[in-house]
This record gives sequence, C-alpha cells and structure tokens, in this order.
Amino acid sequence: MEFMGYPRKDGSVGIRNHVVVIPASSCANELAATIAADVNGAIPLLHDFYCIRVGLDVEWAVKTLVGLGANPNVHSALVVGIGCDKRTAEDLADDISRYKKPVEAVSISSQGTFDNVVEKGQAFVRSMVREAGKVRREPCDLGKLTLGVKCGGSHATSVLAGNPATGKASDLLIASGGTVIFSETAELLGAANVLAKRAVNQDVGRRLVDVVSSMEAEIKRAGVDIRGSEPTPANIRGGLTTIEEKSLGAIAKSGTTPLMGVLDYAEKPKDKGLYFMDGSALTVQLFLGMAAAGAQIQIFIYGGDLPARFRALLACASGLRTLPTLKVLSSPEEIKEKDYFDVYAGDIVEGSESIDDVGERLFNEIIEVSSGKMTITETRSGYSEPLSLYATGGGLLM
Repeated sequence: MEFMGYPRKDGSVGIRNHVVVIPASSCANELAATIAADVNGAIPLLHDFYCIRVGLDVEWAVKTLVGLGANPNVHSALVVGIGCDKRTAEDLADDISRYKKPVEAVSISSQGTFDNVVEKGQAFVRSMVREAGKVRREPCDLGKLTLGVKCGGSHATSVLAGNPATGKASDLLIASGGTVIFSETAELLGAANVLAKRAVNQDVGRRLVDVVSSMEAEIKRAGVDIRGSEPTPANIRGGLTTIEEKSLGAIAKSGTTPLMGVLDYAEKPKDKGLYFMDGSALTVQLFLGMAAAGAQIQIFIYGGDLPARFRALLACASGLRTLPTLKVLSSPEEIKEKDYFDVYAGDIVEGSESIDDVGERLFNEIIEVSSGKMTITETRSGYSEPLSLYATGGGLLM
C-alpha cells in the first residue's frame, strides 16, 4: 500500500513539509519566536532546555532537539543560539546535517547583536520556505511510516474501545511494513510480564522487565507511593482502580504483534515493527521522544469524562506542530464532543461497530492524514507554550 509523502535525502519520508526554528537553549526562545513571527510558514519549537542541566539530562535534551530537526516532517531547520548555550547552535546544526537535512545556524556570539541575528535568521528561513514550497508529494510505500501511540485521560471505555481499536490499526500498519512506537514506562507497572511474553526473544523481554523494574525502584527510593498519581484523579473518576488495571488497558493499544525492541528515550528504531520506548509519564515529553525517534504521525486515545472535553491535546497543550496527531474518543457518554476528535470509537461500546471495524477505519485515517489530510488539532492550533524536554534528577548524579 502507498501514501502520498515527501521523500527525503536520507531515505525517510515526511508527511508534512515544515520549516522549523529551533533554539539551542531556552535563553534563545525569544530570538527563535521573533525570527519565525514575520515569516509565514516558519514554526518555532520553543522549549525549556536550561544551561544548568548536566549529565544524562543534557544528553536527552540534545538528542531530542537534534531528532526534532531531523524528523522526516521537517524540510529544513534553523538553529538559533546565544553563544553560551550548553551546546552551541552551530554544533546542533552540524548534528542535524548528518541526516542530510538543509540546516543553518545563527547566534549572538557570531552575528553580534539581537537584531543582526533576527535579520540573518529571517533571510535563511525565507529562503528555506521558498525551497520547501517547491517540493511535491509522491507515492511512497507504507513501510516508510512510523506511528507513535499514546493514551491519556484513561477511562473504563479506553480498554473496551479506543485502545484495542488503535491496537488493530497498529497491527495493520506493521503488516504493511511500517513501524509503531509506544511509551510511558509507568503504564507497564504490574503488567510488564504480560507484554514481555510477546517479545521477539528473551533479551528483549528481559530488557523490558528491567526498564520497568528500574522505574519502580526509583519511585521507591523517592519514598513516595505512585498510587498518588497513578491512576490519576481523572482515571479514578473514569472507573479505573489500580495501576495494574490501568497498565493492562494501556497495553491493548500496542496490538498483538511481537515486540521487536525496547528503545531508550528518543532512540530511533533499528528495524520495522513494534517498539516500546522507555520514557516519562508526561504526554508532551513522550510526544517529543517519539518525534525525535522519527515518528511522522501520532495517535492519542482519550477515554471519556472531563479530559475528553479538552480542545487542545490533553496534557500537551502546546502540541507539537510538526507531528500530526489523530485524536480518538472512546466513551459514548461524550458523544457531544465527537466533532473535536478525528475518530470516534464509542460505537464499539454501544455495539454498533466491532473493534476490527474501528481499527480499520483508524488505519485508513492514518493513510489519509499521511497523504495530506489535516487533523482536528492542526485545524485548531491557536494555543501554544514551550515544549517540556525530558529530565530526571538522575542527570545530576552523572
């Protein structure tokens, strides 16, 4: 099967054709925003990478920023810095260029003043936008797609409808040669052994159990009870009672295919198939990690109740404008919100459609969005805030 995409020089395929402006550090956010504000078609990816980060937190932040710039949905990138950033704009641009991506860098240390940086940066970005406008979609093999999968606002109907329907769509994409990444290590607590049985070999199964056990040990070392945050108050309102119950429901979105590997945060899959990414419980950080790993499209499954009434992406209010996100609604009790979702799965609960029916409908929607159809979120993108990069206290110990 095929979709209409944008072939890239590194062999990947974009489903969007964006020009992005990436700050080398949070101190350069104003510069990036100013440059992008006056150039139609430029997207600033503002974030919270402070220079006081150290160790592992720096490695994750750099890998994420480079991955965002190298993502197939990006035609070209400008990296903007101050000059005293933890990693300079020039170094980040060099890392992105290894993916054969058109990229430039500007900084106050090189250009001298804020205004000089804006002037030169806008000249670069205007040229990039013109070049991006010359690129046309072409028929591309579905095996070039990497799908990120995340559930939020989990509810009793999540495991009955949205999650298993997404699992069916994931299976269909993998059967077509594609790749699926899902994440959130905390949502495997109490159920890692169930998913490990699907590992392609013992090493992958052992690695999965190890990352979940490591997170559980870290939680215990902090002297807190995860039941204070998992299940969340919204999950409890929706009928979930334990982290184990939530975890078993979350696994349903991964489908039924073998687990090919366990990725570090923001790590790119080495082959096709199903992968789990070790990562945060914060939605925006998971989106960033999967986008940095090369995902061109995302599915976000909602349960019901209050979280289903969000207009922006749940717990990810800025969204990530370079990563189109299909919103799936599970609960028929929230059918009045149906128009704000790309796919409605509540018919499964009511018995008028099967899981396979909705899964196939979702799979077809993936192909249409990958070929240029706009998602609900893309047509309503008015609110934004800086992206939150993954960080842990562990970075301070490195």
